[in-house]
Amino acid sequence: MESTWCIGPLQIVREQRIEENCFGVIEGKKIVRFCKKDELPEQIDIVETKSAYKMMPGMIDQHIHGISGADVMDGTESSLNTISTALAKFGVTTFLATTMTAAETQIERVVKSIADAKNNVKGAKIAGIHLEGPFINPIQKGAQSDEFIIKPSVEIFDHLNESSQNEIKLITLASELDEGHKLTTYLKNKGIVASIGHSDAKYTETKALLEQQLIQNATHFCNGMRSIHHREPGLQVALLQSECMLEIIADGFHIHPDMIRFIYDTVGEDRMILISDSMRATELADGIYDLGGQEVRVEDGLCKLVGSDALAGSTLNLNKSRKNMKEWLGLSDLTLAKLSSTNSAKLLGLYENKGSIEVGKDADFYIVNENEDVILTVSEGEIIYGNNKL
Repeated sequence: MESTWCIGPLQIVREQRIEENCFGVIEGKKIVRFCKKDELPEQIDIVETKSAYKMMPGMIDQHIHGISGADVMDGTESSLNTISTALAKFGVTTFLATTMTAAETQIERVVKSIADAKNNVKGAKIAGIHLEGPFINPIQKGAQSDEFIIKPSVEIFDHLNESSQNEIKLITLASELDEGHKLTTYLKNKGIVASIGHSDAKYTETKALLEQQLIQNATHFCNGMRSIHHREPGLQVALLQSECMLEIIADGFHIHPDMIRFIYDTVGEDRMILISDSMRATELADGIYDLGGQEVRVEDGLCKLVGSDALAGSTLNLNKSRKNMKEWLGLSDLTLAKLSSTNSAKLLGLYENKGSIEVGKDADFYIVNENEDVILTVSEGEIIYGNNKL
């Protein structure tokens, strides 16, 4: 018999409105009811909170490489579990394990390890794989290793996807190098999200891809992309004019806060997705760390390749990202829930069960206190993080 429990009183941030002084009732993995205290069933287990606390939909990080000393490219269940449990501390309940450009044999080993470990992690759930590279443009390689960059290939992708037991849900590629749009067309037919990134595409070629709906997402928008120029607007302008989703790293390093405001004012709340793009140094001290076989220097949270000015991932977490967006843009909790959960759930085909707090959906949520700090995280009805300060 599935256990039934409830949590409250608190503010429950649903998709269209906020319920005040409310209780959420969980049965098994699902949310089954919202009610006041006097409407609760008798003899139900209650996790008591404060009415000033908020329940937010579990965040989805579709672009994360590592945290707390672990990296997806380690290719081990131990590292994936470290990432999973660390993410839970920041309200993340679902993530895509994100790879880096590397030798095909190494990527094959890593994606296989993710598929094998997917159901064994103890914190945030792995919803699949984000394959970042190796099909990128060397001109916009950023912190990706140019030694193993190759042109987009249906055959190589198919081999990697088979190795992953079809767990690749999103792939970053430089679509201007995809001859005849073969790979992007293949991805569309397979229902896999094609994300333009580490790309030097021009305005007109990007527009053509978008008009054919061959691109659905933009990897770390503004970063790893041809710059905007008044005589060659480039892919960034084409993306702003489209219906494409835009990943945003809101750490203050990757995009200036006022640029983020401009992007938000241009595309609105339904097309931005907050990501961390975090690396293994996240939550650790400054120093030299490895990222995809390259050395990265971390100083005051800023990550750069050693001997270069190239940014190399981040030390951001999604709750800090959410706080920054609230401070910089003054966004409401309803809008922040979209940027950190709902929009990604829709893009990745998870929306039926995840991405918002509604009756019948998975009990994926986190609780924040008056300071917006995460004090409890629940995934599919199970508490995966709690700091005992409710």
